[in-house]
Amino acid sequence: MARRPSTVSVASFGSIKSLTELSHSNSASTFAPSPLALKFPRSVPSTHSSSVQSTRVQDETVDIDPDELFAKCTIPEVKAKQVQLRSDAEAKQEELRVMVGERYRDLLQASTSIISMSKSAKRVQEAFQETKDAIASQQQPYREDRTSNVGKEDSHLQTLQVLSAHIKLLLDAPEHLWRLIEREKYFHATWLFMLARVVHRALSRDDNQDEDSWLNQGVNVVEQFPLIQRQWETISHFRSQIVHRATLSLRTHEKSPEDTCATILTLHVLESRPLTDTLTTYLSQRTRTMHTLVSKNSIAMPTAISNGVPATRTNGHPLGASKLVQSKCIPPSDRLQEVKSSLLILVEVISRTANCARNVFQSQRPTQPALAIRVLEEMHTESPALSDTETTLPPELALTTQTILSGLPSSSYFTLLPAGIRSYKPYVELSSASSSVPGHFLEDKLQNWFDQSCSILQDSLDRWLLELNNVKSVWNVRSSLRKWLLTSGLVKTEQTALDTLFEEAARKRVTAIWTDTIHETKELFLKALASLTSSSGVVTEDFSPLNSIFVPQSVPSPPLTGSGPSAYEPPYQTYRAVLQSQLRGRTPRLQTFLNILEESAASLQKDYARISLDQSSKRLARNLVEAYLPEAKAFCSMIADALTSTTDELMNQSEDTVRAMRNMIFLSRVVVEISLTSPFLNNIGCDEVVAQQFRDKTGLLFERIINRWKEYTISSAISVYDDAKCYLTLSGPSPALMESLHTLSTSLHSLGLTHHPSQLTGIASSLLSLFINTFTRDMPNGDAGWNVQILNDAIFLRCLASTWPSEVLGTSSLDELIAALHSDVQSSAGRLQPDREQAAKEYLMRTQMLLSALLPPSSSMQPANEGADKMGALLTHGVPGADTTFLSAVELVKVSTRFPLLLVETR
Repeated sequence: MARRPSTVSVASFGSIKSLTELSHSNSASTFAPSPLALKFPRSVPSTHSSSVQSTRVQDETVDIDPDELFAKCTIPEVKAKQVQLRSDAEAKQEELRVMVGERYRDLLQASTSIISMSKSAKRVQEAFQETKDAIASQQQPYREDRTSNVGKEDSHLQTLQVLSAHIKLLLDAPEHLWRLIEREKYFHATWLFMLARVVHRALSRDDNQDEDSWLNQGVNVVEQFPLIQRQWETISHFRSQIVHRATLSLRTHEKSPEDTCATILTLHVLESRPLTDTLTTYLSQRTRTMHTLVSKNSIAMPTAISNGVPATRTNGHPLGASKLVQSKCIPPSDRLQEVKSSLLILVEVISRTANCARNVFQSQRPTQPALAIRVLEEMHTESPALSDTETTLPPELALTTQTILSGLPSSSYFTLLPAGIRSYKPYVELSSASSSVPGHFLEDKLQNWFDQSCSILQDSLDRWLLELNNVKSVWNVRSSLRKWLLTSGLVKTEQTALDTLFEEAARKRVTAIWTDTIHETKELFLKALASLTSSSGVVTEDFSPLNSIFVPQSVPSPPLTGSGPSAYEPPYQTYRAVLQSQLRGRTPRLQTFLNILEESAASLQKDYARISLDQSSKRLARNLVEAYLPEAKAFCSMIADALTSTTDELMNQSEDTVRAMRNMIFLSRVVVEISLTSPFLNNIGCDEVVAQQFRDKTGLLFERIINRWKEYTISSAISVYDDAKCYLTLSGPSPALMESLHTLSTSLHSLGLTHHPSQLTGIASSLLSLFINTFTRDMPNGDAGWNVQILNDAIFLRCLASTWPSEVLGTSSLDELIAALHSDVQSSAGRLQPDREQAAKEYLMRTQMLLSALLPPSSSMQPANEGADKMGALLTHGVPGADTTFLSAVELVKVSTRFPLLLVETR
């Protein structure tokens, strides 16, 4: 952009000039400057301090008389005054030069502007003069007498005014039609279009025999005003626009019944469609709306596996839906909200469509016709009839030509239009069948459309509910739909149909979720069982009370400072769960194994409890349980069969029998936990008969495993006794026997039945009885020393067996063996040591903690000494004497010769 020139006023120029003259006069009155002082230097610094100082000196010396100065001052002082005055003069000259240099451009621009203004003023003056001369040269027109033509000219003027009103309406119509279409006031646009058509026909009328024609009034409209035809061609295209836009607007379900009625009447009036056809168009457009909503919110189906069961995740939910949710990165809460809002919009379309159709085409009262019929009657009557407030039409439908004209610009000008145009109403034939909708036709159409919409809704509901991965979300959607149904305004039959549809969809989805949960649990459980067979390399850990129950757990570290209360909850819950599992005697692997069943069953039970709390869903809950019970029964039977088949495979395993036996022991613990302590059977939802059948099957399986374990344990204990036997003639049991008995005790502890004392007691007594029978049967006769040791071992075994009740554990075989050994030893030694029984009792007192698993529970035994202290309460089978000679219960390694050299602190 060119820089705008600055201008300087004449007054400012004059002020600058006077200031220059004043400066020169002041300087000249003081002294005459030298010629050198009058030269303009290239650069003279000018500061504010020098200007202030020169001004102060000038004020002091401006009134000094030179004669008085020479009289009062010395020569040096006069010279100093001269120097000051000269410097002041130079400063003033420099200031003048700077000021002139700064204002020089402004002065030039001001002079240019003044010249331009002078030229412009001169041209204006010349133009005025030419105008004056032209006016003066005109001759006065001839003033004829027009008195006789006044009436004729007034009539012609009125005709032209009416014509202009017609043309103005045609000119204003297109813009106003666009505005009405944009505001979706199609009924108003229809009325204005038909009014414009009437105006165009009035302008195109050229009948010479008609006294009111424009030709008879002296105006040839077609020839003189071709604009009229072109304007009508522009307006005529709005008909298709109005029809198209009005048809599309019927898809919007948020519109009020009044707006929908106006749109339907637009199609009826503008295209002369029967009201029955407009009803069909209305319902078909709403069907398109539903298809659009369904396709917009379409959701992929979950992937199915070969057996027809949908692939599921760990928690029993559809795999395909979960992958879709994860791919879209949508949280479950947002997905629930999306599904709920989509379904509510879809059912809202159904309810609004049916209710709106009844409001428009059906009479709401016996004495009051339908809304559409009332509007048509209002259009048919010449003058509006007086009516009460209930039958008054809404403002959107109570239209007149005056209402349409008042919305146009310069509406007061249209008062010149003829009365026939200002009172125009579209033609309506009320007696025609096209202007009514029979009641049976409306109900048939609505019923067919409602059935079709319910089919679309059912498909969408089934597909969208697949996105909900838990029963809580499904029940939330169901509750929202039922709550909406109470305020939908539909008729009773339609509400019942939708309620049945909602209940069926919820039942199918909940049943599918529960079935998927069971199938997923089944797969995980079978996979866990497969890890116990020979094909897998998983090793089951041994159960030990010391390592499994009494081992301390690490306390979780506290969260960081400043963390909220939520940071304390997860570590505490995890620590609590570990402690509870430890107190129940469950190893980590056993807990993981049982969690597969217990967590799924707990989830199902929680879902059922949530469903049962709803009083309005008792019937649905009953149907769900009836549909679910066969799955639960088959699931329990499958678990028992899977445990049995896994046990058979382990029993038939010929290689790595130690690992197979450890896995069978683990299976026995799983069987006991599921049957006795686990809440699985109660939460899974099967009836008592099925639960008892499951317990019977698992009980038999447990007995099979224990019997096989007994054989394996007894065989191991006897082999240990045979490998470690010695021929020491002692007064107590041999180390070989103690090692065998310790093997039995350790094996009993490894069963993990610490929290099941009844089962452990029965197994311990039967195991000891079996060991005694095997011991008495497999012990051959030997030399005298060996018979003495066997006798001591047999006496100790009888002492151990005597701690059990006689009806639980019999000692007849031991008695026979001891009697036979007595006779052999007595015949060879000549006499029998009298303290063997007492020595066996002493050994039992010392080894009762080592052999605790082979002894009966303390509750079934009486203390050896009722007055004993705490030690007696702990050692229920007697407290050994402190003065007796120590005899080791097991064979120990000899002490090293360097042991006395070790420094041991004595206290």
